[in-house]
Amino acid sequence: MKNQIPRNFPLAERDFKSAAAPAETARLAISIIIPVLNEAQVLPATLAGLPAAPDVEIILVDGGSTDGTWELAGRYPRLRRLQSPPGRGRQLNAGARLARGELLAFLHADTHLSPAQLRALRTQAAAPGFAAGAFRLLLTPSLPALRFIAWGANWRSRLFGLPYGDQVLVVRRSLFFALGGFAHRRPEDLDLVLRLKRHTRLRLLSPPVASSGRRWLQHGYCRTTWQHWLVLARHLAERLFTRRWPPLGALAGEDNPR
Repeated sequence: MKNQIPRNFPLAERDFKSAAAPAETARLAISIIIPVLNEAQVLPATLAGLPAAPDVEIILVDGGSTDGTWELAGRYPRLRRLQSPPGRGRQLNAGARLARGELLAFLHADTHLSPAQLRALRTQAAAPGFAAGAFRLLLTPSLPALRFIAWGANWRSRLFGLPYGDQVLVVRRSLFFALGGFAHRRPEDLDLVLRLKRHTRLRLLSPPVASSGRRWLQHGYCRTTWQHWLVLARHLAERLFTRRWPPLGALAGEDNPR
């Protein structure tokens, strides 16, 4: 796809229905893509929790770490590594181009994806019409303020269909590349979610994924939450009143990988 989504693209979920094989006959391959930049402290726990499964590949995209993240990742034989210019959108797109899975799961380095979540993802992906989704959120450590913030994030996702990247965005590869992937500027996750919402319903999956609440602990609960809402408000205003955010992501115009 070179320039734009075909005119009949909103009906493309019919294609996803026919492409999804029944769970009893086939299991959809999953590519887990992890962008990293100086994440040596949190990465081992994330990688250790990922299950070894024949239908799952793990791709780590390093944006130029200087703390030993690249070397640490090399100790995991199941991991495919590549280096990319820094920037989460660029790194995620680079991993997606390398991926071989039918489902692309974009995982933050401080978010844990367990066998239980992968089982839930396989079940949802085998259902007719599944094209994109994200998981409910659980923030760690289990402090009252972080539980309240996660509660708010889950209600935002349920009521408005706006999950963020720390909830593990999952997109069927055909839809991801049809939309041109991620933008190369932030908030790349929110931009993709809003473009996805025009063409499909994002499913909210359970059980919740555990993601680190380190940003709130380091920078303060009110300050971090306020910054998140400002980013959301600014992004929505830019989409309404400017042309900064085109209808396709940064991969638009490139040949889709096989």
